[in-house]
Amino acid sequence: MEIDFEKLEIAPFLLKGLEKMKITTPTQIQQEAIPTILRGEHVIGRSKTGSGKTLAFLLPLLSKVDEANKELQAMILAPTHELAMQIYRVVEELVTETNIQIDVFIGSANIKRQIDKLKKQKPQVVVGTPGRILELAQQKKLKIHQCKMVVVDEADRMLKERETRQAFVEISKRMDKETKYMFFSATISDELKIDIEALIRANATLISSDEKIETEKVQHEFIKCDDRDRIDTARRLIHSLKVTRGIIFVNHLDKVVETTKKLQYKGMKAAALSSESDKQQRAKVIQQLQNGEIQVVVASDLAARGLDVDDVTHIINLHPPVDEDAYVHRAGRTGRMGKLGAVLTLVTPKELFIIDKFQKKLGITITEKKLAYGKLYNKA
Repeated sequence: MEIDFEKLEIAPFLLKGLEKMKITTPTQIQQEAIPTILRGEHVIGRSKTGSGKTLAFLLPLLSKVDEANKELQAMILAPTHELAMQIYRVVEELVTETNIQIDVFIGSANIKRQIDKLKKQKPQVVVGTPGRILELAQQKKLKIHQCKMVVVDEADRMLKERETRQAFVEISKRMDKETKYMFFSATISDELKIDIEALIRANATLISSDEKIETEKVQHEFIKCDDRDRIDTARRLIHSLKVTRGIIFVNHLDKVVETTKKLQYKGMKAAALSSESDKQQRAKVIQQLQNGEIQVVVASDLAARGLDVDDVTHIINLHPPVDEDAYVHRAGRTGRMGKLGAVLTLVTPKELFIIDKFQKKLGITITEKKLAYGKLYNKA
C-alpha cells in the first residue's frame, strides 16, 4: 500500500507547502522517521545523501510547534553555514502561510545584528551552527532551555569535530530533561549510536533507510590508470565528457591544491575546496560552480560535507574513497531528485580489490571503462 503524506498525520499547512514544492510521495526515511518523531521518541536516522532526510525531521518537528506558544520550541543544528542556510530556506518555504516565527543564526553573520533582531522578535524555531547558538545562549539572548526538540544534522561530522562537539555538549547541558533529540546523517556507526545515547543519557530509536545508492539514474564506473597519471586521466575525462558541473574528490589534503593547479595549467576551469578553506572561499567556490564560472571543484571528503550544489553531473574519484560510507557520501552529490549522474573512480591495478568490495557491500555494479581517442568506451 502506497503511503502519502496525509496518512503520516503531519500538520495540514505542511501538506500545502509540500504541494507547492511539488513533493507528493514520502521517501522511505520519511515514512519511518515522521511517525516515530511524532510519537515523541529520541531518533537516530541513517539515510544516504539526497534521500529526503531534511523533510524527515522538519515535517514532524513543525507539526509539533504550537503557534500560540511564543517560546522557543525547536532548534536545528548543522555543522556548516551552508547547510544551516539550506535547512533554513526549506523551513521558510514550509511555514509561509503560518505565523510560526523562525530565524537562523550562523557564525559568519554579524552577532550584533542577530542580537538586535532577537530584541524585536523571539523565534519559535531556530536553525544554526552550534558555536553561534551557544554564544547567544551564553549571552542570555536566546533562551534555548525552553527548547523541546533538538535536531542535529550531519551528526557524524558534528560529533567528530572537537569544536562543534564541545558546543553541542554545552548546548545539551542547558536542555530540559523532557527535550527530544533527533540525530541524522548518511553514516551512523554502532560506535556513534553508543556515543549519542551516552550524550543524551537516553535510548534512541535507530531508523535506517535501506534505500540503496540511486543506481537507475547514476552510472557507476571505474578506469584503470597508473598512479602518476591520475590527474591527467581526470583532465581527459573532463574534456571528453564535456563536464560543466563536476566534483573531483581526492583523499589527501595536499592533493587538493596540486590537482587544481595542474588542471588550471591545462586550461580547465577548476577551483579548490579543502577543510582549510574559510567561509568566504567556500561560498565563492560553490557560487562559481552553481553559476557555471568553473567546470569542477576539487575537494577533500571533509570539505564536501554539507556541500549541496544543484545538478552536479559528474563525480570523479581521483583516488578510491577510504570505505563504502565515503563512496556513498561522494556518490550522493550527483543524481539528486531523480536527475542523471555519473561516478567515475580512478584505480591502479593494485586497487581493483576496492571496486569489488564496494560492489559487494553496496549492491551496485561498477562498470570498467576505457578512455581512448578522447572518448569513453566500455572495456568489453
